Amino acid sequence: MTSDLQISQLNVSGIEVDVAGESGDLYFAQCTEQINIFEPAVRVADLMLGDNPVVLDIGASIGAVTAALAKRFPGGQVVAFEAAPSVHRSLRETVQRSTGARISVVESGVSSQPGVMRFHEDGNGSGWGFLSEELGGISVPVTTVDDAVTSLGIDRVDFIKIDVEGSELDVLKGASKTLTRDLPILVFEVNVFCLWRYGRTLPQDLFAWVRDRYPHTAVVDSEATVTHIESDATVNHVLHLLGSGAGLVDVVASHHPIQLDSNDFQSIR
Repeated sequence: MTSDLQISQLNVSGIEVDVAGESGDLYFAQCTEQINIFEPAVRVADLMLGDNPVVLDIGASIGAVTAALAKRFPGGQVVAFEAAPSVHRSLRETVQRSTGARISVVESGVSSQPGVMRFHEDGNGSGWGFLSEELGGISVPVTTVDDAVTSLGIDRVDFIKIDVEGSELDVLKGASKTLTRDLPILVFEVNVFCLWRYGRTLPQDLFAWVRDRYPHTAVVDSEATVTHIESDATVNHVLHLLGSGAGLVDVVASHHPIQLDSNDFQSIR
């Protein structure tokens, strides 16, 4: 490890892990200041997955979620995808310090088609970069979930976490074969601003695409409140709250009933 990488012990939804970050990384500094990091995906995996799952962490950033999931499921496998070149050193150091499951790192963006895309690296920190041909700055390799699963020889995927600052729908479109074959649980972020500004996606279109394929969906907001999506009316209610509030929630999608409520998240918020 080089001297300008710092290490902080974080509590990620109840799981303590060591995470590395650059000395000037504002996102890492925020995590270090908070110590307790609320990541619904980690709690959902904890409650809904069986032993030895195969997990994809798409938009891994500096690796807090990757490390937490690896520690929680020591017999499993975690694949961490990250597009930002400036983050790769921190992510790999976090992975090196991790315990538990075998972790693979894919230094690539993830979208609906493989190739090369433009990527904007936010100068303030590692948590806010995004793919965008319109707004991006540097060229990065891009893969799809389906291609990555094939190239890595993964015979099943149990859980996919997606946090890619607006490109969530493109990631899902590039995972169509995997979603059909394996029926993995999904947890993905819905950030209204990022969806439209960077991904040119309306949040209602993202909800509709997922609900066409998954019979059970729920939303976890920043206050750890769980809302089960029962109808289009519930979606409209959530969209209204997003438009008038913080504009950020996590969506859980499953082919089995989602037995989660707010009490499951309050203790680790």
